[in-house]
Amino acid sequence: MNAKLNTVGASSSSCTTDPTPERLLKLKTGKNGAAKLKTVGASSSSWTTDPTPEWLLKLMTEKNGAELKKIIEKELSAADVSRVHDRLSMPCSNIIDLEFLSPMEQRIIEEEDEGKKHMTRVDAKLVVKLVDSDVLKEFDVNLRRCNMHKTRGNHSFVYSLIRWKQVVEDEGCGLKKSDKIRLWSFHSDGKLYFALTTLSPPPPPPSSDSGDSKPEEMISALVIDDKSNDDLPPN
Repeated sequence: MNAKLNTVGASSSSCTTDPTPERLLKLKTGKNGAAKLKTVGASSSSWTTDPTPEWLLKLMTEKNGAELKKIIEKELSAADVSRVHDRLSMPCSNIIDLEFLSPMEQRIIEEEDEGKKHMTRVDAKLVVKLVDSDVLKEFDVNLRRCNMHKTRGNHSFVYSLIRWKQVVEDEGCGLKKSDKIRLWSFHSDGKLYFALTTLSPPPPPPSSDSGDSKPEEMISALVIDDKSNDDLPPN
């Protein structure tokens, strides 16, 4: 059976950010009467136009997956690979498509259990494409959303994948600080799945002992390589 890549019955996910042309916001009233902000537009990314990789299409077919969403592309910070933190942080403002939860999952995330008022969870599966391999490895994880209070009563949210330490410690996954990752989501038989891959690092600058390049050309190449790092997201 072919993988279903179109969105079916997408739910709404709330997130507070500063209004921009790329991310339009409108007021929404929650169950407790408090005003919330619902994201209407998705953030832009150079990744949004890239085709879905073959390994993910195959995974979607095997799982009979539907509602494929691009979630986030980010550079792993020290906290992301820390054993103490045990979570992959995904700021709401950096998520490409916030409409990735089912209505039931959205209710779980938004419910205000008194004992876990600022952090509730959704059980999920994480499939990681192992480094330099076609092998995929599956982990049980939890998705949580933390409400970050700001001044003047404003709020912003950070999604986190919990039980993340097992992924970082897995030698096959090979994740480390400054690695750039891409994360997708989809649903299979009502279950939330995430799929993750690591992007290949850029090629190193020309060797200084190369006899084919003049000193001036080598300096220019190094300067160009340094400028490319300006586009990387902060840790």
